[in-house]
Amino acid sequence: MLISPPFLPSRTADQTEVDWINAAMPGGEPGHGAFPVSYLMEWHGGVHLTAPMGETPNVSLPVRAIADGMVVYVRKKTDVDAKDVDAPLNYGEGYTSDGVVVIRHHTEIGAPPQGQAVQVQFYSVYLHLDSISPTVIEKRCIYRKDEIGQAGHIEGKPHLVHFEICCDDANLARLVGRSTGDLSLTNDGRTDVLFGEMYFYLPAGTPVYPAKPLPQYVQAMVQPPAVPSQRGQPAAPRPAPQPLQAVHTTADALVVGLLYAGGAGVVNQRGDAVLTSYHLDGTPVSAPAATTDSPPIVIRETGAEYQLYTTAKAISEAYPATARPTTSAVYELLRFGRVIGPDALVPADVPHWREVATPEGRGWVNLNAGNVHKYSDADFPQWKDWTLVDDDTNGDSRCDSATLKRLVFTDKQGAVQPFNRANAEGRLRIANVRKKLANTVCRFPSEWDASTIDARWAWLKTADAGNPEPLSGTDYDDLKAHLQALCIPRPELFSAQWCFDPREFIRHFRMCGWLSARELAQCFPRRQLHLNATTFHPATTDWDTALAKATTWSTSFNKTNRRYGLSANKQRLVHYFSHVLPETGYLSQMKEGDNKSGTYLKSKPYFPYYGRGLIQLTWLATYQKYGVFRGFPNVVTSGIYQELKWDPDILIAFNNAKYNALNCADSACFYVSSHSSMMRKMDGGLTQSDGIAVSKCVNGDVPIQNLNGLDIRLQSIIFLQNFIMENTTISATETLTFSWRRNSNAEIIMDDNGVPKKDKNGNPKKGYILRENSWVIEVPLEKQRP
Repeated sequence: MLISPPFLPSRTADQTEVDWINAAMPGGEPGHGAFPVSYLMEWHGGVHLTAPMGETPNVSLPVRAIADGMVVYVRKKTDVDAKDVDAPLNYGEGYTSDGVVVIRHHTEIGAPPQGQAVQVQFYSVYLHLDSISPTVIEKRCIYRKDEIGQAGHIEGKPHLVHFEICCDDANLARLVGRSTGDLSLTNDGRTDVLFGEMYFYLPAGTPVYPAKPLPQYVQAMVQPPAVPSQRGQPAAPRPAPQPLQAVHTTADALVVGLLYAGGAGVVNQRGDAVLTSYHLDGTPVSAPAATTDSPPIVIRETGAEYQLYTTAKAISEAYPATARPTTSAVYELLRFGRVIGPDALVPADVPHWREVATPEGRGWVNLNAGNVHKYSDADFPQWKDWTLVDDDTNGDSRCDSATLKRLVFTDKQGAVQPFNRANAEGRLRIANVRKKLANTVCRFPSEWDASTIDARWAWLKTADAGNPEPLSGTDYDDLKAHLQALCIPRPELFSAQWCFDPREFIRHFRMCGWLSARELAQCFPRRQLHLNATTFHPATTDWDTALAKATTWSTSFNKTNRRYGLSANKQRLVHYFSHVLPETGYLSQMKEGDNKSGTYLKSKPYFPYYGRGLIQLTWLATYQKYGVFRGFPNVVTSGIYQELKWDPDILIAFNNAKYNALNCADSACFYVSSHSSMMRKMDGGLTQSDGIAVSKCVNGDVPIQNLNGLDIRLQSIIFLQNFIMENTTISATETLTFSWRRNSNAEIIMDDNGVPKKDKNGNPKKGYILRENSWVIEVPLEKQRP
C-alpha cells in the first residue's frame, strides 16, 4: 500500500516522518472536529483538517487522493445565498460547503510465507470541498496524489475539510489482524503482514544477564588463558569455562521493541537499531529512580542494520560445521525475531541476544527463548495504545462505549471522573488522552445515512449530565435539515462502520512498504531514452506490459524487499528498482546471454556463472556466497556446476522463461544486504551522485563511462521519485545533465599518439570512451497508467 496525506506540503531535509505528517494534516482539535468524539461525547468518524497554505497568498494546497482507488461518489458544492438564514447549509455560525468525494481503495498489505497477497478495501471521505477537479468522475480510477479539489468552509471558517477513513468488518480483520479485543499474548503475531517496530513479549521471570552470554557451543571452544609456567615447568591447565549467571530476572512482564531506524524516517539514524522496553500498559521503561514523565531508556546499536549480514554470518559460523544454522534464517531472526522466509532455523533455539532496559536495570536477554512471543506494528498492539472499540451497540450517535469512556475519564491516579460535559471538555484537552483516542479504532453507525438521523440524534432533545442544554424542537429540526444536506447517498459506505483516526492510519500504513501489483506496474517508466550508438532514442513500455510483469513479480518482489529491509523506506525502493530495470531489461531477462550462441557464452571469463536474478549474480565466488547464505544442498557432483555443488539453472534461472521468481528476487536483495556499503549509500539521498555511488556497488568502482545502463538508472531515479515519493510535479519532462560514454558500442582505444592500443592477444583494444561534453536529455515523466 502506497499512501500519503491528503495535503502534500514541502518536506525539509531534517523533518521526521511524524513531524511532516502533522504539518501535512493540521487541525482536528478537540470539540467539534476531533476523532472519535466531541465534547458531547457524540461519535465523529473523521477529523476537520486545516489546509496548509501554498505559495500563492490566501490559497491553500489542494486536497489530494491518499491512495489509488475508484471514485464512488462525487457531489459539487451547493451555492447558498449568505442572507438566507434558513438554508440548511447556513447552519450555526455560517456557511458549510457540501462538496464531497468518496474513494474506495483496494490494495495489498502483505502475504503469508506461503500464499497469495493480503488484499484490503477501505474508503476515504473528503467532505466540505469548495471545488472539485473536473477529472474526478464517478466510477473512474483515481491515483495517489491526484488533485481532488480545494478545501471549503465549515460554519463560515475557510480552508477546512472533513477527512475520514473507514472500513467494514471483514476488512478490519485484514487490516488489523483481528476483529475484537486486545492482541493475544499466548502466541506469536501475524506473519502475513509484518512491518515497523518488532516487539518481544517477555514474561515475568525472564533472566537478564550482565554481559552478552556466549552460547554453550562457543564457551566450550573459548577457554580462559593458561596460567603462565615457571621456567622449565609446563603451563598449568586452563580452568573450565564458567557460564555467565543471570544478574536478575524481570519482576513483571515487559515488551521489548526493536526498530531498525531505516524505516523510521529519521535520516541521520538510518542503519541503527533502536531498542525500547515497554510496560504492558505502553509506558516506556525509564531509569529506576525516574518519574513517570522521564524519557524512556533507548539503547541504540549504531549501524546494526548495515551489519546484519555480517552479524548473521558470524553467528552461523560459530556453530560446528555439521550443525550450522542457515545464515539466511539467522538474518531473519535478527531482523524480525523469527523466520518468515523459505529457510528454516535449525536448530530452532539459536539465541538472539540483545541488550535491553528493564525496571531493574540494563542487561542482556535472549529474545528467542521458548516463552518469548513476537509481534510487529502490523499487529496493532495494545502497548502502543491500539484499542478496538465495539461495545456501543444501541445504534445512536452518542458514545456509550465503556471502553472509550475509561480512556477519556480515567485520571493519572486511576480514578474514573464523572461523565458530564465539563469533565469531557477538560479530559479531551489532555494530550495523553488525545493520543490514546487517536489510536482507537471505533465501530459506530455511519453519520452519512439520511434514513437514520432521528435514530442517531434524537437524544439531543433530552437533558442529562452529558447534554445539559437539550435542543428544542425547532433547533433539532434545523440540525436535522443541516445533517440531511450533508449526508452521502452511498449505501456501501453505511456498512463501513469501523473508523480510524486518519492521521494515525496514514502514519501507520506508510510503514508497510508493500506494493500492490498495480502500484508496482506504475514503477515502470512509460517512456525512457536509450543511448543507441551516439544518439538517444525513445523506448515505450505500455500499461498492459507493465501490469503483466508486475503481476508476475509482485509477490516475490515484495516478500524479498520486506525480508531484507528494502521496503522500510521509499528512498531504498527508488534506488533498488532503478537498478533492477536495466539489470533485467525491464524484468524480462533473468539469465545473461540467454539468446546468445554457445561460443559467445563460453568466451565469458566467468563461464558458466552468468548473471542471474534481478540484480544479477555473476562469477563463481558470488554464487558460492549466496549458496552458503541460503544453505543450498551440495548435491551436484559432476558437470559444469561441480565446483559450485548446486545447480543455479534449477535454483535461480535456467533461461528467461524458466526461473525461480522468489530466488531471482531474493538473490538480488541479498546482494544489496551483503554488500559492505550499498544500503548505506541508498540511504544517502537521491541526487545524481547518490545514484552513481549505488551504481558502482553493482558495476564496480570503475570510471563512469563503464557503468552499464547508467542512462536508464539516472532516468529511473528521477521518474520513481515522482511516483513513489511525495513529489507533486506536473512537468512533462525534467532536464538531466550527466557525464557518460559517448557511444553505446565499445570503441577502439587510442594512446596519446593516436595509435590503437593492443589487448593481451595483440588485437586492437576496445572500451568505452568518456564523452567530452556532458549529455543533456529531457527525462520523460509521463505517468504509467492505463
